[in-house]
Amino acid sequence: ENTAGAGQGIGETFEQLAAIRDAAGASERVGVCLDTAHLFAAGHPIHTAEGLEQVVQDCARTLGLAAVRAVHLNDSKVPFGAKKDRHWHIGRGYIGLEAFWRILTHPRLAALPFILETPKSTWQEDRRNLTTVRSLVEDHAPRRRARRVPA
Repeated sequence: ENTAGAGQGIGETFEQLAAIRDAAGASERVGVCLDTAHLFAAGHPIHTAEGLEQVVQDCARTLGLAAVRAVHLNDSKVPFGAKKDRHWHIGRGYIGLEAFWRILTHPRLAALPFILETPKSTWQEDRRNLTTVRSLVEDHAPRRRARRVPA
């Protein structure tokens, strides 16, 4: 899995992930999970339409999209490029609903398994996050809601 780039490990860039995969040997059997909050915190601009396209292209060129086996789906409680791993609820952090709609419906990503990895203090939070994700995919457009960014 990619990291947020907090400085205590490797894996914040696609080049680092490719090096780890190659060092493991039998790289065709070693997959990668992309984490949306980690990408955002590490400085990959997945929150904009142009940025997401560039990130997908960079990943395809460096790792190959066949190496991406899953996506951990979570918003970010910290601003872009903060280098901190702070997951937040879908559409309620700095990445935002429109970006999640683009990620979930991107033609080169949509067939991947998406795994919610959001804070879980109650089961209702999981239900709310899942409802939000389903509405983005089923409605094919983000619902216009005020984005609540953590203080």
